[in-house]
Formats: sequence, structure tokens, C-alpha cells
Amino acid sequence: MTQSFYTKFAGRISGCTALVSVVAALAAAPAFAQTAAEGVASESEIIVTAQRRNESIQDVPIALTAVTSETLKAQNVQGVEDYFALTPNVSFQSNGSRDRKDLAIRGISNQLNPYADVRQSSYAFYIDEFNVATGTSNPQIVDLERIEVLRGPQGTYFGRNAVGGAINVVTKKPVDRFEGEVEVGYSSFDTKRAQGVLNVPIVAGLLAVRASGQYEKSDGYIKNINPIGGGNDSEYYTGRIQARLTPTENFTWDVLYSYSNEKVGMRNGVPTGFVTRTWASVYYGQAAGQIGNPDGVGFFPDNDDRVNFNRAQKVGSKFDYISTRAVWDLGPVSLTGVAGHLTSDVFNYGDVDGGSLDYFYEDLKLTRKSTSGELRLQSNGSNFLDWSIGTSYGKDTGVSDQSTYHGANSPLCPAASAGNCSGLEVTGADGDSSTRYFAAFAQGTVNFSEKFAATAGVRYSWEKVTNLSQTRSNGIVTGNNDRSASFNDVSPKFTLSYKPNTDWMVFATASRGFKSGGTQTANATQLRNEFDPETLWNYELGTKFDLFDKRLRFDVTAFYMDWKDVQQTIRFQFIDPVTGLLRGVSGIANAASAESYGIEGSFDAKLSDWWKLSGQLGYNKSKYKDYPNALIDGIVLDLSGQQLTTAPKWTLGAQTQYNLPITDTLEAFARVEWNYRAKTISNPYYYLYKAVPGEPFLAPSYHTVNLRLGIENEKFRAVVFAENLFKAHYYASAYEKAFYSGVQVEPSFRTIGVNVGYKF
Repeated sequence: MTQSFYTKFAGRISGCTALVSVVAALAAAPAFAQTAAEGVASESEIIVTAQRRNESIQDVPIALTAVTSETLKAQNVQGVEDYFALTPNVSFQSNGSRDRKDLAIRGISNQLNPYADVRQSSYAFYIDEFNVATGTSNPQIVDLERIEVLRGPQGTYFGRNAVGGAINVVTKKPVDRFEGEVEVGYSSFDTKRAQGVLNVPIVAGLLAVRASGQYEKSDGYIKNINPIGGGNDSEYYTGRIQARLTPTENFTWDVLYSYSNEKVGMRNGVPTGFVTRTWASVYYGQAAGQIGNPDGVGFFPDNDDRVNFNRAQKVGSKFDYISTRAVWDLGPVSLTGVAGHLTSDVFNYGDVDGGSLDYFYEDLKLTRKSTSGELRLQSNGSNFLDWSIGTSYGKDTGVSDQSTYHGANSPLCPAASAGNCSGLEVTGADGDSSTRYFAAFAQGTVNFSEKFAATAGVRYSWEKVTNLSQTRSNGIVTGNNDRSASFNDVSPKFTLSYKPNTDWMVFATASRGFKSGGTQTANATQLRNEFDPETLWNYELGTKFDLFDKRLRFDVTAFYMDWKDVQQTIRFQFIDPVTGLLRGVSGIANAASAESYGIEGSFDAKLSDWWKLSGQLGYNKSKYKDYPNALIDGIVLDLSGQQLTTAPKWTLGAQTQYNLPITDTLEAFARVEWNYRAKTISNPYYYLYKAVPGEPFLAPSYHTVNLRLGIENEKFRAVVFAENLFKAHYYASAYEKAFYSGVQVEPSFRTIGVNVGYKF
């Protein structure tokens, strides 16, 4: 690397490390802290598996947040957006339903088409060491041990696409006793929810089975005023069953099956009135802007709960997977094998023009499958050298069938149809794609002393991407593709950690992330047939420490991430000036480079035996360093220096809970949660339309407050809650298809409800 890079890196991170140094200096006071808290019992340790072995979170030299089962219940976590609220420098963008969320960690997000045949991501997503990123970004939350969010590249253990970080979900395992719990809830919009857990020992000491599930049904918060009725009513159900076999003391075999199904009456969105250039021309013969027809419902923010669709929509997804994990403890080493298969379906049907006139409707069906496995050998215990080696293999496939059709009032009806083209295809795209991948990895930690350790890891990756696809416009085939490409990579990781005492650790890491390239799935003369892999170098300096006999815990990390060949979706439609037909451009290009730097920290404090306080702070500056030829809605722009999408500058949060004993066995509690997210570019269209009044692609900043009041004992729990208590008016993302009344945004809403649960 050049001297100029080091100069730039030093400049970027100097301000962040100043705060790290100040906080680290506070840790020099452990002697005073322990004296002040002498005789007070310590909080139990949080054990994580971020390095594929059980370790205290305070001993792991990784910037991570662990959301335990206790916190999941206390905060009524129901999905990814809820536990992301507990994690600094993370964000998400919704595509209209529960399981269509693109996640961002430290400003590093998936810039690719969420409806691609093979689902790509910039983060790894594992449940019990099985990779589920192909099928979901928002899995079942019921009966979890914890959720770990690891920030920064995690390629050594979490593999492909973990350039921004990893999410590691650990479920509760079957145990050798009979137990269970049930919980029911009711909340705003006639939302009913029930969930349960049942653990049964089949053969004492040998076989146990654990099952969990959830059902939720809601009328939704958006209504369709059209005579056809409906809205974003939803039905979601999910279940998981797993068995644990322990034939000997040193062998454990787990088998798990999980199923989830979500159906929504429409994508969660209301119109803004802002119409982009192609559709402004088609519908209104004008330039892009705030020109949409109010269509009887008006626009956000005046309207946050109504649409006017002349055709019903049906949106949803379902996925199921079976996975198995076996661990053989051989004394000095353990052998772990993990394998599984996942199938996922995503669908959109019905109205796509977003208005009361019958312009267009669509059918989209996407089926994805993923099979993967990993074999790992690692040392046990704590040694001078702790090591692990392993290999993994997998295959992801996807088959898509998408068509947009003319309605009775189509403004693009071809002349040859004599004005009667209802039911004829406007545009279509079919795909059949696959990715095969192989990896070998190794990591070792040399513990030079109880205080100082050095870690080095490396991962070799190979991927082959194959795409078969066809695109159409008004029955005319506009492209047939049969392309494949192979990519390989070697990504290292280096970490130094130092513990001046048992309650304080300082660490520094340099790590590389890799995301494979691929081939275009359509003919687009503006794009190359192949796009390059992404690579990312991450540099971070962090500290973790405890004070007052572990009553107060801190972690702070400063980071700089250098991102090369950022993969960007290019997707828009236009009227062909020669044929007059609607054409689409869909593909992937590479931005030359981007960077992300900042600081993040969190703390947990036990102020008394009854009062707890925690908080998170994230500052993140993410921007394109060099992107002079971005293609946005058909226009070439220079985005060098522009902020990245889904990368808020600030993310803040705080939570406090006070418990009050009522009797010897019963106590009441009150919990308040506050979250803040700075304004966020939610869609690349912002770069083109930011100077046009009324553009909705810059999502506003917002504050939210949640309140929970309840009573509980060892078996019973009842909670009343208000989420978004003060009814903050905001939206997190905006999306566009062919909306007559403008781009749609997903509005905020307030929820008031009650949950009652019982353990047995």
C-alpha cells in the first residue's frame, strides 16, 4: 500500500481513536471500581460463539453485539428491525414486507436487486452454523438463545459475502427435562399473536425433542379505499422442531427443521405523488416531479394509511430448511460437521401501477434453493496455540418468472392491438441461475501470555456463477443469455489483543472481505457482460472493559473500511425511441471505490439490584470515493464524494428497566426504550432527483420511544406496551415500480398491545 493511503487512514481514524483512548483510560480505575462494589455479586457472563467456540463476550476481540434471550423477551423483539435497534451502526431498508429487508452494517449494504435469482448479500446470516442468507433476512425469533451481530468482515468463519459483517443466531437446544411455555398477545389493528415452546425428553440421557412456533394475523394499518377492498392485512406462521441425540458423553448430534410462511394483502406503502422520469412521461407527459394524481387518497405525510388499487395484490414469501450439526469431542480437539438444505419462494401478484385505473398488473414467482455443508476441526480448551481448520461447499440456485401485463386502460398499448391489449405482456424476464462455491479456511491464536495474544486467519474461496435468462417486451424477445464466470480469492485476517488486567482488553484488527462477481442476466449495451468481485479491507481499534465488579460494561471500536469495486444494481425502464415499446435495463455495474469510517460504542449498567440501563452510539461516514459513471434511471452521473445508500450518519439508542418487588415471588417492571436514526438515502434515485422538490428518496431522521409495563414471576408474565409511543411520523425507505400516484414509502405507525405468557 502507498504512503498516501496510510496518511489518509491515519487522518480518518485519528478523531475516532481519540475517543477510544479516553474511554480506555477510564479502565485504569478497576481497583477503585472493585473496592466501591466490594461484596456485590457479578452479573453472569454472556457467552458467544463468534469464533466458533464458547467464549465470554468480553474476551472476544471482535466488535459485536449479543442480544440474549432475556433481552429478546424484555424488548418484545419480533424481527430484525427490533434487535438492530440494540446495535450501533446498523440499519435496514424494507422492500414492502417482513422478509424483504436489505441490511446494512457500518454503511456496507447489499446494493443488488433483492429479486435476483440467487440472493446476494453483504453480510452472512447463520442459524446454528447453517447459512440461511439465501432464504431469509428475518427468521423466526421464538425460542432463541441469543443473536450475535458481528460488525466488520468475518470471512474466516462466516465465509462468502460477509464483507460487512455477520449475524449469528443460536436457538435454544433440546434438554433432558419436560418444559415449555405459551404466550398470547393482542395489539393495534386487530393483531392477534400466539406462540409456544415444548421440550420433551424422549429417552432420558439419550434423545430430547424441542418444538416452537408462532402464529400472527393482522388487519394491517393500510386500507384500500377501492371497492375491491383489502389492504396490507397479513398472516404469518412459523415453526421449528429439533432433536438432540447424545449417544455418548463426547458426541452430540442435532437435527432441525424450520418452516415459515408470510402472506400480505399488499406491499406496505402509500403514495408520495413524486413520479420518476419514465412514468411521468407515460402517465402525464411531463418531467419527473411532484405531479402524481391524488387519486382519492392524497400523499404522504397527509396520507399514511390509504391506497386506491383497482386490482388486489398478493405479496409474500415462504421458506423451509432442514439442517444438521454433529460435534465429536475427541479430548484435545473437536470435529464439527454442519449440513443443510433450504427452499424459498417469493411472490408478487396483482396491481403494480398503484392507482385506481387499470393500467398494469404483474406476476412474479421466484424459487431459490441452497445446499451447503462445512467440516471443521479445532483445538479444545485454552492452549498456547488455539487453532481451527475447515472446509465448506455449497450450491445456490434460483428460478424466476416475472411478467408485467397491460390492463384495460394501459397507456402503452401497442398500435397493433387496436387499443385492446388487456392481459398481454408488457415486459417479461425469466431466469435460471446457480452459484457453486468451495472454501478452505484456517485460524490460529497464539497466547503469548495471559495478557497478550495474536490471531491470524485466512480463507480461500472459489465460486462459479451461471446465468440463463430471457427478457421480453410486448411479446418480442429482447435478450437470451447463457453466461458463466468463475472467481477465486484469498482473504486474511490479523488481530492483536492485550489485556492489562482481567477486566480490560484492547484489540486491533486488519481483515479483508470478499464478495464474488458474476454475469449479467440481461442484454444491456450500457453494461459489461461480467461484473467484478467486491473486496474490502477493514481496520479497527477497540477496547472492552468492566467496572464496579462487572456492574458496568463498555465496548468502543473505531474503524476504517476501504471498499473496492462496489457492486451496484442498474435497474430502470424507458420507452424505446425506435419501437415505442417499454424496455427495461437490469444489471450490475461496479463503482470504483467507496469508504466507511466511524466509531461505535455501547454500555450496560446495573445501577442497583432493580435498575438497569444500557445504550448504544454509532457514528458512520460512508461515501463513494470514485464513481464517475453511475447510471441512475438512464442518466450518467458522477457520484464521487456522495453518501452511500442505507448508511445513516448517526444511530443512537438507550434502554432502561426498573423492577419493583410486589411480593416474595412477584415483581412489577417498567421499561423505556429510545432510538434515533439520522436521515438516510434509501434509494439510488436520490442522486438524480435530490434537487427536484418533493423527492422522497432521502428518508428523514426520526426518534421513537417505546414503553412497557408488566408483572412477572418465575412462571407468569403479563406486559402492556406502546411502541412508537408518541406516534413519530417517518418512513425508513422508498421504492418505485410503475406507480401512477408516485413513489411509495412505508409509513410508521403506533402499536398498543398486551402479551401474556406462562412457563411450565
